[in-house]
Amino acid sequence: MIGRAPLTPTQRRDRWIILGILLSPIIGSFVYNRGWQIPGLVCPLYHFTGIPCPSCGLTRSFMAMARGDVLRAVQFHAFGPLLYGVFLLLALHLLLELVLNRAIVLPYWRWLARHRVHWGILGLFLGYYLWRLATWYQRGELPGRVVW
Repeated sequence: MIGRAPLTPTQRRDRWIILGILLSPIIGSFVYNRGWQIPGLVCPLYHFTGIPCPSCGLTRSFMAMARGDVLRAVQFHAFGPLLYGVFLLLALHLLLELVLNRAIVLPYWRWLARHRVHWGILGLFLGYYLWRLATWYQRGELPGRVVW
């Protein structure tokens, strides 16, 4: 449903900021695929403890998605392709709102606004992370710094 009132300057500014946040990892995945990298950019958790963080593999997954390699993206991180798609969908939504200068309310906005959905997604994400840690531990793939 398209709103009747035009977006206020504050609403437009907020949408541009969110759009920049959503597009930065997508654009970054294309840039990283071209061989450009940001020097010194490391995961602090992994760097200091040797324990992979919950988002370990998302950058490589996004890079695979940017190349169109969905299977490899899932291998790097199961949530990567889903998150990549959500970022693209939301970015397109915001771009359409900015072009039309009107708010667009779709059914998924109301669904995403529910706190139960937030907790459910967080639970799935952390459950997947714990499963990956256990799998890496069983295979002996965790770095030597980790003491169990």
